[in-house]
Amino acid sequence: MIKGINRQILEVTNPESPYFDKILFFVSSDGAAANEEKLHSEAQSIARQLKKPPRSKRSKKEKFLNALFIVCGIGAGIGLSVLLGAIL
Repeated sequence: MIKGINRQILEVTNPESPYFDKILFFVSSDGAAANEEKLHSEAQSIARQLKKPPRSKRSKKEKFLNALFIVCGIGAGIGLSVLLGAIL
């Protein structure tokens, strides 16, 4: 939520990053005095530096549960193979 009515927002559409469609820059009160071309060029240089968003880190609990599901899946596959081998 943006409070106040004296906010300036600079919008950069179609940045060179394949991950972002639009970037919004909230201009500080000090930056509002600068000319528009300088603000736009600064925003473009920041937008060019953007890379892939950081991956979310998995907790130890999530890693443990993923490993447990994999082990259970492997065990179920082996058990099914043994069962089918005994039947046939």
